[in-house]
Amino acid sequence: MSDFPSNYLHFSKAVHRVNKRYRINDSKELLVLEAVLDAHIDGVEFVVLDLILLNEIASQATLHSVMKGLILKKMIKTETCTRDGRRKFVLPTKHGLAWLKDCSELLATFHHQ
Repeated sequence: MSDFPSNYLHFSKAVHRVNKRYRINDSKELLVLEAVLDAHIDGVEFVVLDLILLNEIASQATLHSVMKGLILKKMIKTETCTRDGRRKFVLPTKHGLAWLKDCSELLATFHHQ
């Protein structure tokens, strides 16, 4: 049998340690953070409504709660749109980008093994 299953499990454990360090406690937080980071990297405006419409992750109320939790953990932030004050952009913070960098470095490390 190849080492792929073992490598994946070691990688998964390493990512869990990174998530624990950044206080990412559940899959909903992870999915919301990844959605925000994905939009940021793609240069796409991501607003609170976009986040609330991710109903495949959780209900609107739960998503709002997850967003607030990630804001308190300083992983994401909101900024009011200057063109339309009713819209709020959801953006990663330096801390959120640091999480992505740490996970990316782990992936690179395990990829080269």
